[in-house]
Amino acid sequence: MSLKNLLVAFTLFSFFMGHAQISFIKSRDHINLTDWNFKKGNVYNAQNLNPNLSGWNLVKIPHTYSMDAIEENGYYRGVVWYQNKTTIPKTMAGKQIFIRFEAVGHEATVYINGKKLGQHSGGYSAFCFNITDYVAFGEENNIAVKVTNEPNFKRIPVTDKLFNIYGGIYRPVQIFATPETHISPIHFASSGVFIKQKNINSNLAKLTLETHIKGTKNQEAQLKYIVKDRMGEIVLEKTKPINFKSGSEIIKEPFEIQSPIFWNGRKNPHIYTIEIELKTEKTKDKVIQNFGIKSYRIDPKKGFYLNGEIYDLHGVAMHQEWKKFGPALKEDNHIKDMDLVDEIGATTLRLSHYQHSETTYNLADEKGILVWSEIPFVHDYSGRELPNAKQQLKELILQNYNHPSIFVWGLWNEVRAYQSPDEPCVQHTKELNELAHSLDKTRLTISASDRGVNSNMGGITDLQAWNKYFGWYTGEYKDLARWLDESNQTKPEIGISISEYGAGGNIFQQDITNLDKPFGTFFPEQDQTYCHEVSWKIIKDRPFVWSSYIWNMFDFSVGDWNRGGIPFTNHKGLITFDRSTKKDAFYFYKANWSDTPVLYIAERRHTKRKNNLVDVKIYTNQDKVTLYVNDKKIAKKKLTSTIHILTFENIKLEEGKNIIKVHSGKSMTDEVEWQLN
Repeated sequence: MSLKNLLVAFTLFSFFMGHAQISFIKSRDHINLTDWNFKKGNVYNAQNLNPNLSGWNLVKIPHTYSMDAIEENGYYRGVVWYQNKTTIPKTMAGKQIFIRFEAVGHEATVYINGKKLGQHSGGYSAFCFNITDYVAFGEENNIAVKVTNEPNFKRIPVTDKLFNIYGGIYRPVQIFATPETHISPIHFASSGVFIKQKNINSNLAKLTLETHIKGTKNQEAQLKYIVKDRMGEIVLEKTKPINFKSGSEIIKEPFEIQSPIFWNGRKNPHIYTIEIELKTEKTKDKVIQNFGIKSYRIDPKKGFYLNGEIYDLHGVAMHQEWKKFGPALKEDNHIKDMDLVDEIGATTLRLSHYQHSETTYNLADEKGILVWSEIPFVHDYSGRELPNAKQQLKELILQNYNHPSIFVWGLWNEVRAYQSPDEPCVQHTKELNELAHSLDKTRLTISASDRGVNSNMGGITDLQAWNKYFGWYTGEYKDLARWLDESNQTKPEIGISISEYGAGGNIFQQDITNLDKPFGTFFPEQDQTYCHEVSWKIIKDRPFVWSSYIWNMFDFSVGDWNRGGIPFTNHKGLITFDRSTKKDAFYFYKANWSDTPVLYIAERRHTKRKNNLVDVKIYTNQDKVTLYVNDKKIAKKKLTSTIHILTFENIKLEEGKNIIKVHSGKSMTDEVEWQLN
């Protein structure tokens, strides 16, 4: 290699070694494919070795071509092409070369140097191909990807009624190399390494390391693994000789950790690291995986237990999109979202309604947030989607098996069997449930129903949860209490999870007298706040509700909606779609859930007041609060509410501008300005 090429290769690998997101790729030579040519429409012979790129645009991954779902009514559902030319260094020659897409929405056909490599259907999970026999080393290789987000009744989800089906290569793409003898990355695009719990207690954790390896028949090798605790101290080190009986082996090696430190949610999310090396006389392949040790159970009367102790599960559901980017999020976006989930004090997170980014799962592990992860078997069904649903379930479980934060696998959301228990979706659920347990014997399955406590789809998964919107679509917010009590009396043996509850809230609409829900054009923020005040009190007072999830953490887009004054948007988020504004309800929950001091004046955006007597409502977790109006001390009150609301009633405003201030302790303060007309 020339000095110039050597410097280019060194720079290339130095840069990309610092930017890999997938843990088991970081320790291997790899290239991030970020710059692509893009063309909307079905382009003839776009897969050719040297396609005509006239009229194509340069885009950067992550990328989606469906932003019109947010900007206008309706969005493009069709075929596009991506093209990339990349040089595979000669230093990779003699190795096995792979390409891995973390996700493509929703179907992808991949070509390399004019030859079809393979196809993948499913818009949220990773897929990986061995491209060794397709590439040339030391010269440019043409990678072409045909992508479509067209509806497909053989693929889940079959419709986009609840959320947009964005198209594009919207998560990272990487080429990486391994030795000929290696830990396999193509077992459903997983790490090839699975740490399985067998029996655990405070004295001893018995686990099994399952490793999928590739080599040559009769070849000898060594499998070495080192387990480290969170501080980097070695707690276990072992080496096992390997003799390949065939080209592929699954090595199952039991190991034990004395006096294990449990992954204990937000209290202590202790993470172990395991380094697995597959060594031959001349080569070495290494994979690094994080894992945790935990146990959990649900008591129908007392709630959720984590590692033998009661643990309150309260949290939010979350989609994977921002207003400016759709689902094509960078790592900073994922970090911001998870920091906000952490800030509000959530102990659990429902990742709706599909597999999310690897970054999101990693952050949940680190922050101690228990995760409900699910496949996009949502709402409607065709009866012909089962093979794809099984494929996506396998990918979800195997790609995320080692994340300690995940505690349940979700199999469906609001799928209804209206007529009978013999409808295809019922059988689908039974087969998916069996598949989940065959792949993972340590976690439970769950589903989210919008029907009654008894239904044709109910009782199949291990756990059942319900999406309930009393007061929004029907009845009053307080009706949730009656439904919970009656359901618990009907089935006291199961316990209840509320998988969705909430109401729309537009921060630009503050006059509650104009309320026009659920399909109108006026969703004032105060009504959303009232929904959560009532609902949370009901939920927290019932220990048999073992978990609950607010719908939703963030506003998100729905292409065919035009409600609540902001078109193409579901406004039920606690934070606006662009992440710029935390709604009042966010601070209500932060005061109830977080250990961080909170002092917040509610209804702050209701700046134009018509009555000179107002109630000043405060969300706080502080003992005492003092109120000032126009720098005059009005009153001091002690917090007595079990849901952290403190109200100063009948406070008189002056004509014109009024400065409302509250103080707590020596340093905490909040302030708003209201105008009395």
